[in-house]
Amino acid sequence: MSDQQLVLVTGVTGFIGAHVAVSLLKQGYRVRGTVRSMEKANELVRLNPELKGKIEFVIVKDVMEPNAFKDVVKDCDYICHIASPFIVTNITDNKAQLLDPAVQGTLSALEAAVTEPKVKRVVITSSFAAVGDFTKDPYNGYTYTEKDWNPITYEEAVKTDNGIVAYCASKVFAEKAAHNFVKEKQPHFDIAAVNPPYVFGPPIHPMNSMDSLNTSNQILWNVINGSKLQPSTQHLEVDVRDIADAHVVALKRSELSNGRLLVSQGSFFTNTMSNVFLKQFPEKKDLISEPSEVPFNSKHYTIDNSLSKSLGMKYYSEEQTYIDTAAKLWERAKEFSQAK
Repeated sequence: MSDQQLVLVTGVTGFIGAHVAVSLLKQGYRVRGTVRSMEKANELVRLNPELKGKIEFVIVKDVMEPNAFKDVVKDCDYICHIASPFIVTNITDNKAQLLDPAVQGTLSALEAAVTEPKVKRVVITSSFAAVGDFTKDPYNGYTYTEKDWNPITYEEAVKTDNGIVAYCASKVFAEKAAHNFVKEKQPHFDIAAVNPPYVFGPPIHPMNSMDSLNTSNQILWNVINGSKLQPSTQHLEVDVRDIADAHVVALKRSELSNGRLLVSQGSFFTNTMSNVFLKQFPEKKDLISEPSEVPFNSKHYTIDNSLSKSLGMKYYSEEQTYIDTAAKLWERAKEFSQAK
């Protein structure tokens, strides 16, 4: 074990962080994960017994604290910095609640990496939110690449009363801060950013209730939870397990030195979800929303995922993602209902 490379995963009990840890372990890395409490760590292991004894958990209560990661980066070969605030409602101060935590948390991870000579690369979980120009018509047929940036200014980000716009901005400025840090400080390590759009997939992490699902899975849950409300949504998607593998690719590949990796299996449409579920789970038809009348628009903007494929990434099929996610969501919902 001692000669295996050690990866620090911040936010290891989050939706993406838990899957990144699993992917790293499968590919022979050792994992040290930051948690806010050991209760969360124990819950992650309870939900995934195969992780017992395989992750070293360390407590970092506040990623905003100066030197938050300094004491936990010792002997690490890599860092996957995933922890970042995700709130889009009840925001009263964009700077204090979103922009500063995202930027400071990222810089804290990079500053910690400077103190550990073994660190070779820091992989940052960014987002398509840092790439897309959401002032454009979404049906303009544009294809985004790693060269594109969300053009929002800091002033606009501070002033907007739209929580989603403010969140997107937090991803922009956190990623830009990382690139600027490397450019200015010239540290002994490099960075790579992973930029996913809407992330679906089986939730294997600790949750308080089905209301605490990530935004993407909440869309899918609305299609299968008996509400019969079809949220006619079209966007870009990726499976959380593919995102996890993308972090491992981003650790290893020299082509991504100080670069970015857009990861997406393509567009999703909630009508497609409905049709997949009605076909795959006919016994649950009373829970599944019927497809709406809204047609899929083929001119919706897209992502060029050719770089990820050239680096060896393969993507789950859309159907498999939906089926696996639905099965896990029903399982988790049943667990919550039995716990009441």
